Amino acid sequence: MNTDLSLFGDFALEEEDRALVVQNLTELRDSVWGTMSANTRKAYQTDFNQYLTFCNRNGLPALASDWKVTKIACQAFFDDLMQTDLKHFTVKRKLASIRFFIGVSELPDPWKHSKLFARYINGKLKDKPALQKQAKPLKLADVRLANKVLNIDTLLGLRDAVLVNVALDTLFRASNILGIEVKHIDWAAKTIFAPRSKTDQAGEGHFGYLSDETATLLQKWLEVTNITDGFVFRKLSPKQTVQNAPMQYQALLKRYEAVGMALNSDGKFTCHSTRTGGVLTLMEADVPMAEIVLSGNWKSEAMAIRYSQQYNAGKTGMAKVR
Repeated sequence: MNTDLSLFGDFALEEEDRALVVQNLTELRDSVWGTMSANTRKAYQTDFNQYLTFCNRNGLPALASDWKVTKIACQAFFDDLMQTDLKHFTVKRKLASIRFFIGVSELPDPWKHSKLFARYINGKLKDKPALQKQAKPLKLADVRLANKVLNIDTLLGLRDAVLVNVALDTLFRASNILGIEVKHIDWAAKTIFAPRSKTDQAGEGHFGYLSDETATLLQKWLEVTNITDGFVFRKLSPKQTVQNAPMQYQALLKRYEAVGMALNSDGKFTCHSTRTGGVLTLMEADVPMAEIVLSGNWKSEAMAIRYSQQYNAGKTGMAKVR
């Protein structure tokens, strides 16, 4: 993480503010940065670097002692983003990243100082629909079919089967799946522990369910690979030799796509497909919404309901009378 203030425009900060910004950014880098999740760090850094590049290219100070100056840069960057194909929530995330660094720097936030500016941003954002296209669901029936069509006598096929089965049972996000270690598995309790997640600010962690079907596949994977501790899902060499390093996100995404090809799916599965498919599987089995929310480790029903919108449309309202 770079704390070189020449990137922010020398003329924008008063001397006392400059010293404070350097102090705060240094503290962020040395003391706080490492406590944040890798995905959060990557998003903040990527988004803010994009903002810095934009400001440098257009001769604008990215950070300023005067919030009105910062407002000009932020609005220009926002207007530029709105001309792209970026989605609603991607634009919002990039603005949140900028505000994060403004807050860390303890400089005046134009969103807080100008209601007109905040209203302008919120109003213009409506031009980009907020509804995100949900991942193609990978439901229980699909996963059971995958268990049959995948060649689990090979390490690659076995790992694919274990991945989608664990992901469906636990409703874990990709980061949680990749972070599973042998010590997180409780065979007797039929659970897998996720130490942290993006919504778990307190770091309490949460548990996911482990079915007998999945446990059998998981045990086979651990026995065949001789993995007794550390990460469960490891990289495989081109010759399918198990590596010590854990799988990365892009590799996980490719394995979901490979499962889709094995199932002759008419659309690509993503790392979110088992989370979406898990919710639909539970809804189709008439599992109460409160239990679905608990299983997915959501704070409210809002996200689970969003995942199930298409299913609900076919079961509620006019669907009950026609």
